[in-house]
Amino acid sequence: MEKIMSKIKDLKENVRDTIVCVVTECTKGITNSHNSYLNLVLQDNSGKIDAKKWDATEKDMEALKVGHVLSLLVDPIIYKGQMQLKIIDFDELKGPVDQKELIIHPPVSTEELEKELNHFILEIEDVEIRTIVTEILGQYYDQFLYHPAAKSNHHEYASGLLHHEVSMLKLAKAIVCLYPTIQKDYLYGGIILHDLGKIKELSGPITTEYTTKGKLLGHISIIQTDIVEAAKKHQINEDKALLLQHMVLAHHGKYEYGSPVLPHTLEAEVLYLIDNMDSRIHMIIKALNNVEKNSFTNKIPALEGRSFYKYDE
Repeated sequence: MEKIMSKIKDLKENVRDTIVCVVTECTKGITNSHNSYLNLVLQDNSGKIDAKKWDATEKDMEALKVGHVLSLLVDPIIYKGQMQLKIIDFDELKGPVDQKELIIHPPVSTEELEKELNHFILEIEDVEIRTIVTEILGQYYDQFLYHPAAKSNHHEYASGLLHHEVSMLKLAKAIVCLYPTIQKDYLYGGIILHDLGKIKELSGPITTEYTTKGKLLGHISIIQTDIVEAAKKHQINEDKALLLQHMVLAHHGKYEYGSPVLPHTLEAEVLYLIDNMDSRIHMIIKALNNVEKNSFTNKIPALEGRSFYKYDE
């Protein structure tokens, strides 16, 4: 096997190459001629990419499991405008691997995002709302700084949850300037709290999976319970805690999207819209980054199955 190691982002069409990656997804398929193959998603710190191992043997299936780190000899090809890999050969790495080589990081440093988050917290003027936010955030803080926001759809990388929330807070600040009727403290507090339950719902930034608690309870109910407990601990006005609970419960916006209730306050509706906007824009940009100019992305299931066109500027 060739020894020169490349990153996913550096792969060139029809140029055989060697990469070191972790398997983040793997499913088995059967061809029309009844041969087994594997659909995989591979990841290093430069990104993710789809790959296939044709004519997969039992040995291949045992080695190409989620969480396994491998050195792979691959042929990059373009299929429907997107690069994917044909796996030619591979070796599983037995020794220690630097996790920094496998974890995708946000486009802004974690340190800068942390500073911005703390600035927004200080802008929450209502002492009781800020107390609930800091109490709950403090319980999760170390994990929160490096946790992904999702398994696959959006901000699915280290510090993705932090990046998502800071982006939402920036959008919120602009919207509050346009519509001063919006209660800034509730909106900021709801944004910071709304997805914190994902720290218990999802595992870490490599091979992110749903935890048992995540599958049984979900991030919405987890954080809603935390708000009740924080309010009782600090003897905070029940109405304020109730409004924050409502924002968390309603932030998916629609029953079919997993919201136990629909938004019934202005701030809950704005939280839903901002959350939806940031996640959808991120998904589109991510898909466009993976296609050549003058071609369409693959259909994105979370965006009504639409494809998006990358035009030549």
